[in-house]
Amino acid sequence: MMVLWLTVMLPQVKPSPCVVSTVTKCSSTAATSSQLALLYFAFALRSIGSRGIRPCSLAFGADQLDNKENPKNERVLESFFGWYYASSSVAVLIAFTVIVYIQDHLGWRIGFGVPAILMLPAGILFVLASPLYVKRNATESLFTGLAQVAVSAYVNRKLMLPGQNDSYGCYYHLNDSELKAPSDKLR
Repeated sequence: MMVLWLTVMLPQVKPSPCVVSTVTKCSSTAATSSQLALLYFAFALRSIGSRGIRPCSLAFGADQLDNKENPKNERVLESFFGWYYASSSVAVLIAFTVIVYIQDHLGWRIGFGVPAILMLPAGILFVLASPLYVKRNATESLFTGLAQVAVSAYVNRKLMLPGQNDSYGCYYHLNDSELKAPSDKLR
C-alpha cells in the first residue's frame, strides 16, 4: 500500500497532468516504462499481500479459539465465523464508501494515505501481540505433500482415462452401479 501511495505522492513517478487545449483534446505525455513498472510492482505487491492474508486470517483466528476441552467449543467457533464475516462485510462497506468519498473530495493523496497510515498501527499491534497467539506446530512439512503430488503425477502421467462413451461419461462411480437422476425431495 505504501508503494501505491508513493505513485500518487511523488510527481516523478506519475505522468504529467492532462492539459486541455482549445480543440478539447487532452495533450499529455504517456507514462514512461519506469512509471508503469513501479505502478505494476505496487499492484503486484498489493495482490500478493492480500492473497497471502485473506485465506489465512480466518484459520488463524479459529486457532486462537479452538479449545478441545471446552464443551461449548463448537458454539464459540460458530460465533467467531459469524462475527468474522460480519466484520469483513462492514470493512468492505466502509472501504467502498468512506475511502472512496475521501478520494473523491480530498484527493488521491489523502485517499491512499489514510489506508496506508492505518495499516501501520495494525501491523505494529499484530507484531506486539505475537507472544499471546496460539501457534500450532505443523505435523509435517508442507513440501512433503507437494512432493508426493508431483511424484504421483509423474508416475501416472501415461495413465489412460476412460473414454467418453465408457460408463456414460462418469468417472466417479462403481462398476455395475446404476446412475440415478436427482430427486425433488429437498426442493
